[in-house]
Amino acid sequence: MKSKENLVFLGMMGSGKSSIGLLIAKKLKVNFIDVDKEIEKELGISIKKIFETKGENYFRKIEEKITLRKLKSILQ
Repeated sequence: MKSKENLVFLGMMGSGKSSIGLLIAKKLKVNFIDVDKEIEKELGISIKKIFETKGENYFRKIEEKITLRKLKSILQ
């Protein structure tokens, strides 16, 4: 079985996770997934709007769900 390794960046909003993650993914020649973009695509609204209308707790639950789904799909 082929081993798969992933990097997951966690941190405060605006800390540069997406920017640094994209640069590292390019350097390592691996795929990059921006979970915020995945959330916006799936829900059809911006992260800002999610926070404004549904709150942070809702966002964090969706963020966790989509992150775990993406990791599971990569590992299969």
